[in-house]
Amino acid sequence: MKALRKLSQGAGKVSIEDVPKPKIGEDEVLMKVWATGICGSDLLIERDKHFYKAPVTLGHEYSGIAAEVGSAVKKVEEGDKIVGDIETDCGWLGVTRDGGFASYMVIPEQAVYVLPEEVPLDCGAFAEPVVATIHALGERSEVRSGDFVVVVGPGPMGLLGVQFAKLRGARAVALVGLKGVDEGRLQVGKETGADHLLYSEEEPGEKVMELTDGRGADVVLEASASGQGMRHAIDCARRAPEGRGGKGIITTISLWGEPIELDLDPLSLNQLEIRGAWSWRGAETWERALDIIVRGKMEFDPLITGRYDIGDWEKAFSRLRDKKEIKAFIQPNETDREEFLRVD
Repeated sequence: MKALRKLSQGAGKVSIEDVPKPKIGEDEVLMKVWATGICGSDLLIERDKHFYKAPVTLGHEYSGIAAEVGSAVKKVEEGDKIVGDIETDCGWLGVTRDGGFASYMVIPEQAVYVLPEEVPLDCGAFAEPVVATIHALGERSEVRSGDFVVVVGPGPMGLLGVQFAKLRGARAVALVGLKGVDEGRLQVGKETGADHLLYSEEEPGEKVMELTDGRGADVVLEASASGQGMRHAIDCARRAPEGRGGKGIITTISLWGEPIELDLDPLSLNQLEIRGAWSWRGAETWERALDIIVRGKMEFDPLITGRYDIGDWEKAFSRLRDKKEIKAFIQPNETDREEFLRVD
């Protein structure tokens, strides 16, 4: 089968390779891949700005069906629709252990979650990003009912952040993006819950202060992976220049891949708090994410803007870097659903 692999250290060093169809152990599941979303971290790995262990098949936002199950597997049956955690006892799937940019991948049973038959596999491919969103805004920063929330960056994570903040009861969400290049993404944000669209070029911090009567945002999600975005996050956060502080919280879900320059004086002067949001709380977070997906509480179709054969990965990566896609899928098998669901 064909697989998209990071072959060795160094910028680039990613290509399509012919590899054997994987074999499973007794406690593993062989998944036939329906779709694997391209994440910003995949772009960073390609440029050697994110950790990985080469050689490795990339891709960690995946869904598919169980094509084969090991003899000791108990909770999965052949033909089940499945998704999986990327963090396992034996490595990070799609980062340090082979992932989903291939026709088939192996997932330890401990990491597998079975989807109800009625849930589309497209929705399942968003499981890992939803998990990350819950961790950022529900576990690390805990958006509360009545909060004013700012999301900086209308990419996939930012757009999921908008939806999740509204699910948590935010009274309003402002979404910040760039003029021109982000117009389509900002409109998707408006369609999926953003109350205010703000432009990076028009001092969004000042706009937020106007919208909140000078108070600022209770929670800011930085999802732009840019230095300017982080500066906006600091400018938008709720200020507490006197007293106990602890009012303005900035949660970063971005990976920049390189150093950025910031003026940190406002952090001290306004008693702001920055919280990183890497990883999640294991099965607890995954179960919350799947509950949201199964109950249809988030919209994913507006975010899916491209589907690519594995051989077109370079075009897909390029279009994502140029912000011509929101979420692009690599689909290495049949894209006809009925044909795909036949287990070989």
